Amino acid sequence: MPHRASQPEPQTGDTSEKLRERIKELQCLYAVARIAQAQDMGLEPMLTAFVRTIPQGWQWPDALLVDLVLDDRSYGQPAAGGPHRTAPILIDGDTRGSLMVGYPAMTTDAQDAFLPEEEQLLEKLAAEAATIVDRHEKRERQRLFEARMLQSDRLSVLGEITAGIAHELNTPLGNVLGYAELLMANEKDATRREDLQRIIDSALIGREVVKRLMYFSCEMPSQFRTQDLNEVAEGVLRLLKRQVDEAHVRLVLRLDRTLPPVRLDRVQFEQVLTNLVLNAVAAMRSGGTLTLTSEGHDGLVRLRVCDTGHGIAPQDLRKVFQPFFTTKPTGEGTGLGLSVAHGIVTGHGGTITAESTPGQGACFTITLPAA
Repeated sequence: MPHRASQPEPQTGDTSEKLRERIKELQCLYAVARIAQAQDMGLEPMLTAFVRTIPQGWQWPDALLVDLVLDDRSYGQPAAGGPHRTAPILIDGDTRGSLMVGYPAMTTDAQDAFLPEEEQLLEKLAAEAATIVDRHEKRERQRLFEARMLQSDRLSVLGEITAGIAHELNTPLGNVLGYAELLMANEKDATRREDLQRIIDSALIGREVVKRLMYFSCEMPSQFRTQDLNEVAEGVLRLLKRQVDEAHVRLVLRLDRTLPPVRLDRVQFEQVLTNLVLNAVAAMRSGGTLTLTSEGHDGLVRLRVCDTGHGIAPQDLRKVFQPFFTTKPTGEGTGLGLSVAHGIVTGHGGTITAESTPGQGACFTITLPAA
């Protein structure tokens, strides 16, 4: 029989070591993938868990330090002064941060600190971090879009309902007011005249509520003209100067004088600004600062009305534009002011949004298309 050439013996030590490193790498990637699928976690807890999981994939996990930087915010601990490796975190082609692994100074020889497989693993983990952030941000955008659509649908339905209510109330209120005024003209008794005056006053209040309902449902006719939004805002502030001064509120104007004009119904829009300013003053019972800011960008004009008052609770913030919702004490408000403002701004092709930090104040932002 022919002699068979002998085969070289496998290097069992090297093979076992590579196998162990491969297993550690797969375990690390699996643990990271589990974190990425935890959609109920917020972004910060996800990234914190991500950083804590990474060391198990390296040859010296107990000594490894990991730092993930996203949008200038750090999650972890950098290995200052020691051997380290860094990979960029790329999202939609933009470098949003970096992932760095390293060892503290004098822990190990820099020449032997990292295996080639570990450098490849670092790149995979940086890509996984980018995927986690991208997915989270897309889910947040989708959630906000759905919430806005739901709010828009609700307000649209409410607008139709309130328009019907307003029309149904308008006629009987007009009759009550007309007959009360007719009786008043022929009444000589002082007591009866006082009673009739109460009826007239109540009917007038009811008619004002109906008018606000019609504003909310965009049923009031509009007279659009090209206007300077800064001029409109300053005109409202002049009219409300007494209320602002009596409340010991400091007024700050940051108006962009290069603002493009907008098309709006001045009377209606003055009602919006009047409501926002008076609400801000009412929120600052012990004084504070009222800031009006205007700016133009990308064919849009924005006006922000901000106060330093008590703010709006998170559970109330999403309801502020609903009709008849109010946080004011009974008798101090009808809950129609902001819903009317929303209806008017929407009728102008714009949007109005609210943001607040309880105890620090609230900001309302009106965005309108430039003329």
